[in-house]
Amino acid sequence: VCINGGGFVDYGYGSGIPTGYVIEDGEIRWSDGDIKTARGNIIGMTNDGKLKLMSNATGQEALDEGVMDALEFGPFLIVNGKSLEIHGDPWGRSPRVAIAQRQDGVVLFLVLNGRTATKPGADMDDLIEIMENYGAYNAANLDGGTSSVIVVDNIIVNDPIDSTGAHKTRPISTGFIVTKDESDDSDHSLVADKLK
Repeated sequence: VCINGGGFVDYGYGSGIPTGYVIEDGEIRWSDGDIKTARGNIIGMTNDGKLKLMSNATGQEALDEGVMDALEFGPFLIVNGKSLEIHGDPWGRSPRVAIAQRQDGVVLFLVLNGRTATKPGADMDDLIEIMENYGAYNAANLDGGTSSVIVVDNIIVNDPIDSTGAHKTRPISTGFIVTKDESDDSDHSLVADKLK
């Protein structure tokens, strides 16, 4: 299962250049600023499987806190059980993506379609309400719009729509991926629930 992640500079729907930090396997792989001083909203997973939201942090500060894989985006929606007030949502109702974690450790991926008359999308307050309903203890907004996509077993299961109305997504630079542990021989099945 894979969802898109942080923002990026897109030069004509080709390959994008990430904005902010990208941390992979405990190493800073990318920063579009000075790697020692650049600060941003870092959304990452620690080695022990905890979603970590770090405001105004450097990549090194994230590593020092045990973050193994991360990207930069926002805003944060819920922090340590407290829903935040979002002021000035510049995108209004749009296709949206969010990541969250409940206190019991379950990680939540949310991808909402948009840009149609019957499904215009969501704003930040909508995302907060949905994440509250699913028991999120920490939650953050990820890149939305045309980038809003969830892939299950190599198949796009939502309906991304670009600004021209075409039913397609675009190449993305970062994301969060859940894979099967190949050392686990037990038979597991995956069920993807789509919100209507």
